[in-house]
Amino acid sequence: MKGGRLLFASIHSYLDPSSGAALATRELLELLAARGWDCRALCCGILDYQRDTAIDELLTITEFDGVARRARASLGGGRSAEVVDLTVNGVRVTMLPTESSRAERSPNPGEGDAFLDLAGQVLRRFRPDVMLTYGGHPVSLELMRRARAGGTPVVFHLHNFGYSDRSAFAHATAVLFPSEYSRRDHSRRLGIDGPAIPYPVRLDRVIAENREPRYVTFVNPQPEKGAAVFARIALELGQKRPEIPLLVVEGRGTSDGLANVPLDLSGLTNLHRMANTPDPRDFYRVSRVVLMPSLWRESLGRVAVEAMANGIPVIASDRGALPETMGDAGFVLTIPERASSSGPPVPGPREVAPWLAIIERLWDDPAFEARHRVLALAESRRWDVDSIVPRYEAFLGEISAARAFGR
Repeated sequence: MKGGRLLFASIHSYLDPSSGAALATRELLELLAARGWDCRALCCGILDYQRDTAIDELLTITEFDGVARRARASLGGGRSAEVVDLTVNGVRVTMLPTESSRAERSPNPGEGDAFLDLAGQVLRRFRPDVMLTYGGHPVSLELMRRARAGGTPVVFHLHNFGYSDRSAFAHATAVLFPSEYSRRDHSRRLGIDGPAIPYPVRLDRVIAENREPRYVTFVNPQPEKGAAVFARIALELGQKRPEIPLLVVEGRGTSDGLANVPLDLSGLTNLHRMANTPDPRDFYRVSRVVLMPSLWRESLGRVAVEAMANGIPVIASDRGALPETMGDAGFVLTIPERASSSGPPVPGPREVAPWLAIIERLWDDPAFEARHRVLALAESRRWDVDSIVPRYEAFLGEISAARAFGR
């Protein structure tokens, strides 16, 4: 199917640069728009950042076409709500600002009602062939119910492992998975199934030019991303090989998050920090090795894909889909099961020794490093958008055709 109409609707912001789910959604819609699809996005101002972030601050780091327009949208019962309307790389985006950008506080009941009212208007006027969504908030569930009741097929794009029952998928026409690991896990635990199609990563947006590789890099220092594991690696490496520089890149979590790990890193002279950036090329340009010591189950592992596309060897944990994502490239190491994102004990020196051994060999053996750079580049070709996007088109076309034939 080519040239269809696709609506992404979710309380989670389509423009959130700190959310892997939002980045994957944006790239999918933009790629489809470039192939002739009419794509729209409707969302609230909810972000994955740990601090409250205003819409105006979000817009300052978002590249969009023309200008962002603020307007009052008419709602039922004589009500109205302020919305921000803009176009991002050919995709029209309508965003309902919320009092808080934090998901545990927003949307409040009034904001939820306004969002559902706006969604109803967009569904009636735009008449999408398919609605794409994600999230388990009650407003999201009601959104899917109303879309299905109005005859619009709903595809739930499942980005994480946060669902313990099938209630979030009750009104989904189909569920879409980003990896075979995710599909198998949810089929086993919840009895839901569907196609597994990798995210169409825009590698042209992450490949850095004029690279100056010099750091061992850790992105997004949150507990679930393995902050405690990285802290132990940093401490041991600082004592054993202080000439090897480390870089912590802020994401949803700031580098201050390492302060919550009960290890004293204050004496390390080789530990550096980079503020959160909307352009990952900023840190891939200076990265020589990337660490992904995730403690939670990754649905795919976007950082690994992006690093491999830059020819950067990745050392990752074996959690979730990371082994599948790494394929024949990089290194996959086991982290003790006792380490969890809900309060992991800090691993001991012996438990991170394999991580240090690989880092040191990559640093000291040019032929070994060169071989793994080549393997990384070869593996990254699996995310070629020219082969992945047609799979999304075929899947969305099947969903739309099933509606047309009353199935």
